Amino acid sequence: MTQDFYNEQEGGQEKKDQAPLDDQHLTADELLAKLEQNLRPKTKQEKIVAFWPKRSQRRKQNLNNGDSKGDPKPLSESEIKVEQPAVTTKKSAFFQRRSKQSANQKDGNDGQPVDDVTALADQTVASLGRSASDEQALDQSQGGGNSALVRGSFWLSLGNIVSRLLGAVYILPWLAMLGKAANQGNALFSQGYNIYAILLSIATFGFPSAISKVMAQLIAKKDQNGLWALTKRSLQIGVVLGIIFSTLLYVAAPLLSNGNAQVVPVLHSLAPAVLVFPVMSMVRGIFQGHQLMHISALSDIWEQVGRVIYLLLATWIVLSHDSSNWTGAVVQSTFAAFIGALFSLAVLGYGWVRYARLIHPVAGVPDEQAALAQMSAANQQAVAENQTATDQPLHRRHQQDDSQGQKNQPTGSKALSMVINILKESWPFVVIGSSTNLFLFVDQYTFFPLMKAFFHTSLSQLQIDFALFSANPNKLVMIVISFATSIAATALPILAAKKAAKQMGALKEQLIAVLRLTSLVLVPSALGMYAVSDPLYRFFYPIDQTVQAGIYLLQFSAVLTIIMSFFMLLAFVLQALSHGKEVMRAFGYGLLIKIVIQAPLIYLFQGMGALIATALGLGWSLYLMMKYLKEHYQVSMRTIQDTLLKTYLSAAVMAIVAFLLTWVSKTFLLTTATKVGAGLATALGVIGGLVVLLVLYRRFGLLNQVLDRGHEPEKTK
Repeated sequence: MTQDFYNEQEGGQEKKDQAPLDDQHLTADELLAKLEQNLRPKTKQEKIVAFWPKRSQRRKQNLNNGDSKGDPKPLSESEIKVEQPAVTTKKSAFFQRRSKQSANQKDGNDGQPVDDVTALADQTVASLGRSASDEQALDQSQGGGNSALVRGSFWLSLGNIVSRLLGAVYILPWLAMLGKAANQGNALFSQGYNIYAILLSIATFGFPSAISKVMAQLIAKKDQNGLWALTKRSLQIGVVLGIIFSTLLYVAAPLLSNGNAQVVPVLHSLAPAVLVFPVMSMVRGIFQGHQLMHISALSDIWEQVGRVIYLLLATWIVLSHDSSNWTGAVVQSTFAAFIGALFSLAVLGYGWVRYARLIHPVAGVPDEQAALAQMSAANQQAVAENQTATDQPLHRRHQQDDSQGQKNQPTGSKALSMVINILKESWPFVVIGSSTNLFLFVDQYTFFPLMKAFFHTSLSQLQIDFALFSANPNKLVMIVISFATSIAATALPILAAKKAAKQMGALKEQLIAVLRLTSLVLVPSALGMYAVSDPLYRFFYPIDQTVQAGIYLLQFSAVLTIIMSFFMLLAFVLQALSHGKEVMRAFGYGLLIKIVIQAPLIYLFQGMGALIATALGLGWSLYLMMKYLKEHYQVSMRTIQDTLLKTYLSAAVMAIVAFLLTWVSKTFLLTTATKVGAGLATALGVIGGLVVLLVLYRRFGLLNQVLDRGHEPEKTK
């Protein structure tokens, strides 16, 4: 089959793909379904047709005209020049196009299509500044299908997990430098960061996600004017939000300090980070909308790298000058969030320069673009004057379609309205995304006054107690929770697309696969942390009189991780299926339970009581969501009971082996009373447990399910 035949087929498909979506305020489900259709793997020839459709049509027309003679009509000299690589300057290319237009007008009724001028204009605008390196970025942005989705999910998951790991690794040297004030310093650090995280969630309010979705829609429509208008408006919104919320945090710091004067300078030090973060989030949303996920992920990683470097260096400088000034060291450690944001902005700036032609392909040539538009309008007017009476109705209809398309082109305000429409649907994602911080927020503002009222405990002791049940275990268990949220982020586009396409059978299968994959990863992670919690806690945190209480609380937190992770997973899944109201209702009931039972449980169990209240609240929310999922999609944990049974059995054996290895290490090798001994026991337990888990997973056939992203191999085939 000839190459022109493929052009003919793909030319028709291109018209379908370019069907206008203009005034349709698409939901997230419809948008993702549209993207799943458009973002399919494309061959090199298809990409050429996508950018030069009119040239392909001319070739097809020339071939048809030459068939009667047995010889295709040769291309004109001007057309041959178009196909050659552009080596002239922009100015000379512009005058060449004007000469071409004059030649076409002189030809008049010779049968030479006037579309040659607009085709030449389209080709030149599309080829301005194009280089071989930009082809890869173009492929990432406008093609790739499922492979693009997998690559994007991989980069986002990698950035999330690596940043979590970096956020946990710095604890060891940082707390070692703080010495005896380690628990108090970590508690003060956590109190500032809890407020900071919630405020950032409110400041960004899902704008990056909404912007990326609207940009993906505009890319599907190839509306570059709308893309650039949305880009500029997004950056303006980020600047305004940063100024408002950073000022609010700085001014309201005394009110948010909960009566602790040490918290005020910590909140003040976080205000610069709040100033920068909204703009940084907007830029990440822009890159994600162009499917440049690796830039967003690298900025996340380098943000943590810059933050950790400054945190450790500043802490060492402050404490070397005054070893008792642990409060000043914490203030510098929280200010490190701003330094990390600057590192992130540097990476985003590099990405902006690197992919400038993709983000704004016509940047720097607005006058030439306007001239080309005027030339195209002049050509259309000339054609209208020369049309026959028979062709006039068809031509008018085409003109009406063109004018309607120009009328519906998104401007900056219209693109912003599209963002706002998506925000109305995505705001539950913001609340659920900060749900763990909201529960920590309840702990922070109830634990201190309740403990003072019940037991008359001093502030310094309360700081230590708060670190033991909240700040210390939270940094470790969040690594496990990040696995669940990464799985959810991978599954959301697929689930939303299946729901929008009304493929209920495939949707149910995907839901089962998500639950299965989460169980296969989450259960052994949580039980493994429980098994090695003794040396793990000793390795990261101070080995003093509080160590045993810290170990107990870490063990309970490891079990609580299962509830928290499944809660986060189901919340995101149901929201992707457009059930945000049910998710918010379940979360509201859980938070209400937490608030009601917090006081009596703290009176009975102190810090452990706060964790129990969290487990009961999130547990009830999880139950309500599982019930809804079963009623409406016939999916529950019983659906994967065979996988769950094998998973729990494998995880239990793995946990026993890991515990025995840590016991052997601390009994016969090195005592866990030292950091080296605790680290050795932790490493042996983790490595040995992982080997046993892989062997059992392979024996039970679970390893293939992990590699197949939760799908059973038989069903995949």
